Amino acid sequence: MGKIDILVVDDQLGVRSLLSLAFGDLGYLVDTASNGEEGVKKVLELRPRLVIMDIKMPVKDGITALYEIKGKSPESMVMMMTAYGDADTIEQIKRGGALACVPKPFDIEDLIKNVDKLLQNEGEML
Repeated sequence: MGKIDILVVDDQLGVRSLLSLAFGDLGYLVDTASNGEEGVKKVLELRPRLVIMDIKMPVKDGITALYEIKGKSPESMVMMMTAYGDADTIEQIKRGGALACVPKPFDIEDLIKNVDKLLQNEGEML
């Protein structure tokens, strides 16, 4: 498979479907993963331009997956999503190399604008 634009990693099927459809409709090539372990494997296999990943997931949480992704594929851009954005979590995300943390629930239009901006500027912080 060729290089994809966005990999959505979230244990909620509804979130994966929503983001896949929204970004797919804009012409982005999108793939999904249902947990951090699957997400890390797909990053190494598909080399997406951007990973949008939840923090709280079964099998492997998003923070652990973030550190693995950045360790094995430092060029990967990662944007985290969480409903649990306490100060310690945000600090771990920053240290791990994520470009942004989107609070859940998110406004889909705002997320689309931020992702578009991020991909247009190839990694400029939001």
